Amino acid sequence: VPCRPGLGGAIVPRSCDHIPQPGEEPCPLDPWMVVPDRSQYVDQQTLKLQENPEDVPTGELPRNMLLSVDRHLVQLIVPGTRLTVMGIYSIFQASSSSNSHKGAVAIRQPYIRVVGLEDTNEASSRGPANFTPDEEEEFKKFAGSQDVYNNICTKIAPSIFGHDDVKKAVACLLFGGSRKSLPDGVKL
Repeated sequence: VPCRPGLGGAIVPRSCDHIPQPGEEPCPLDPWMVVPDRSQYVDQQTLKLQENPEDVPTGELPRNMLLSVDRHLVQLIVPGTRLTVMGIYSIFQASSSSNSHKGAVAIRQPYIRVVGLEDTNEASSRGPANFTPDEEEEFKKFAGSQDVYNNICTKIAPSIFGHDDVKKAVACLLFGGSRKSLPDGVKL
């Protein structure tokens, strides 16, 4: 029986596909049994990914996501490690024994089937960049020039002719924006 990767598990058929001959008893329901010695095993680990504490809005709990790692990715990280994860967003059938979903028929929980992990240490993360005084002077000079908006727009996709309105929109998306406070208190 093939076992699907992730938290899906193996789907064991309820009955065998043998067609009984005349006079032969049909196979009973659930005729299968697991033979541990003749099974193949794969290392598997379940992790909980949580957003960075500094990114959590004041007064809220950090959101988390279930991760499933297997084979060579097992036991690579320790709790508290900052990670960049690449994976496949999947769902699995949650166990019906949980008290929070007593009357529900098919509650499915999301998780990420991890394909790759990268340790995000402070050196490689997008932290405060170190600029030389000459570069800072150049930035200030560029910001103080008269035609900054058009200058930025001409630097976006210079190999593509025309489409000035699209390039201006992309420039606004890259460099523009204003703080928005929604009525329910969410800040964007």
